[in-house]
Amino acid sequence: MKQPISKHSFSSASVKGFTLIELLMVIAIIGILAGILIPTVGAVRKQANIAASKSQLSNYVTAITMFKGEYGYYPFVTGSGTTDVTVELSTDSVDFIKTLSGRDPDSSTNAKVAFGGNRRMIAFHSFSDSEFYYDNDTEVVSSNQLADRFNNTNIKILIDANGDGRLTVPVLGQIKAGATAYVLDDPSTEEEEPDYYLND
Repeated sequence: MKQPISKHSFSSASVKGFTLIELLMVIAIIGILAGILIPTVGAVRKQANIAASKSQLSNYVTAITMFKGEYGYYPFVTGSGTTDVTVELSTDSVDFIKTLSGRDPDSSTNAKVAFGGNRRMIAFHSFSDSEFYYDNDTEVVSSNQLADRFNNTNIKILIDANGDGRLTVPVLGQIKAGATAYVLDDPSTEEEEPDYYLND
């Protein structure tokens, strides 16, 4: 049996809510927290990209060292030089890829190729899509232009040409290594990319 609804069962108290001042305080607190967290997240993302890019550079140096172990000389070094050799990946990516992968990136079949002294066509390094330049306008990944995780192509590989086991790296000075790498901000782009060095 239904109970009749009493007219006294509803509360006559007014509905409580936030005042305008309380809402403004909450919005201000959220704004302050966002102001603190957003730059921190950006800095963490930047450091993560630098770490991933340094890993990429380290793989290149390892491939160059393996090349020397296999053939007895460093790639890209012709004759007995007196200064270190700098390989500019902004202009020499294709030769770098051919030499260290034993494959031709310009070929539609990615055919094997003996190039740069890699006569046995050994794959010292397999280049992945994340190592190539991404064109934001056409949304196409380049097949023959290397870039770091900031999409910067201004990558420099420094190789010991005179066999003294030392390299002179800009900013860092002289280091003990047969090969190293570093990346500088690309002046041809509007975006500012960080400079970083494999050995810093």
